[in-house]
Amino acid sequence: MFGTLRFAVFAFVVCIVVAKLLSGGAHLDPRLTAFRAGASGAAPAQAIAVPAAPMRAVLPVRRDEVRIAADRVGQYSTDVEVNGARLYRMMVDTGATLVALSYEDAAAAGLYPAPADYKYQVNTANGVAHVARVRLNDVRIGNIVVHDVDAVVGERGALSGSLLGMTFLSKLQKFSIESGALVLQQ
Repeated sequence: MFGTLRFAVFAFVVCIVVAKLLSGGAHLDPRLTAFRAGASGAAPAQAIAVPAAPMRAVLPVRRDEVRIAADRVGQYSTDVEVNGARLYRMMVDTGATLVALSYEDAAAAGLYPAPADYKYQVNTANGVAHVARVRLNDVRIGNIVVHDVDAVVGERGALSGSLLGMTFLSKLQKFSIESGALVLQQ
């Protein structure tokens, strides 16, 4: 009985996927989701169709405002310029006290703390990391520019990405969520 039910569910899913593909409503994502075999060894890997990912661009609405669309899991990431250097994909994090730059992003922005400067400890999702305090001359997102932003730089390999925390956000006139987008106003 379970084999018949499994086949019926599989056939139903295949019909939906084929209908979506024929109607142009979806495409095969290059990061296809696969079912992994469990302890029983059942369920070989299968590709499924997923809707195209929306663009997560910074959308200027007014001269002093930008909107950042949420990604599929509700996070807000955007391209940022730090000290005139373009850094790709920083996540906006209202729970982070400081702007935090990965070692690689800091180097791209011309920041090279001395080894002795990595004397502060921070808790990350991956454990404790050592960071150095720095001051950023300017941080730019679209039309918004904030000067003299306190930040930290992680040791090489300590931070997997960079975060825009409250030392940037608190210098804005306003930030809010409107219609699923993060709105920054200066």
